[in-house]
Amino acid sequence: MSRIMSVGQQLFSPTAQKLALPIVGYILIMFFLIQGPLFFPDQWARWETVTLIYAMMLLPALMMSFIGPIQLPAWKVFLWFAGTSVGGFLLFKTAFAGAGAANYGFPVGGIIPTLIFQAFVITYAEESMFRGFLLEIGKSRVGIGIFMSSIMFSVFHLAAYSVNGLNFFAFVVAFLMGIAFGFVYIATREFAGIGIVWGLHLAFNAALLFG
Repeated sequence: MSRIMSVGQQLFSPTAQKLALPIVGYILIMFFLIQGPLFFPDQWARWETVTLIYAMMLLPALMMSFIGPIQLPAWKVFLWFAGTSVGGFLLFKTAFAGAGAANYGFPVGGIIPTLIFQAFVITYAEESMFRGFLLEIGKSRVGIGIFMSSIMFSVFHLAAYSVNGLNFFAFVVAFLMGIAFGFVYIATREFAGIGIVWGLHLAFNAALLFG
């Protein structure tokens, strides 16, 4: 691990290390805004607008890269994300065993574009906004900060995932996830940034789609 960290520090300047993830996020959002109809033809009519909203959600991530209290290199955050997403997927896959297939409102296409969209558009943008920004600026009063960021997280899911009428199930699930992710973020932000909650979020969504 120390050798990987040393190589990461040598390859990229401090500024590049801080900006890498938001920039990759924006590049992939632009890619999907162009190619989304090819990968998700049945759902892209409504997800194009949602993807534009995700682009706006990454603006705080860019800002926090410069002025945020947690200044971690992108590769370190990504390593925590990668490890947590694999372990979390196995955990959630076991938890959801036997649940059966359902329409959760996600854009679904081939497994690779779906996972890339989930990882670098949906879950990265949401965690950057709701934990990395909103909870970060409200952490002085942890309980209120977690509660308020979770409410906003759940309201966003109510809007984004209501396909046939308002999806209050998505609202409740997102609120409970927001509470759990909020406590995890507060406990791990110093050494992982959003990496662990980002990985858990992707693992949860991936288990719903592919578990």
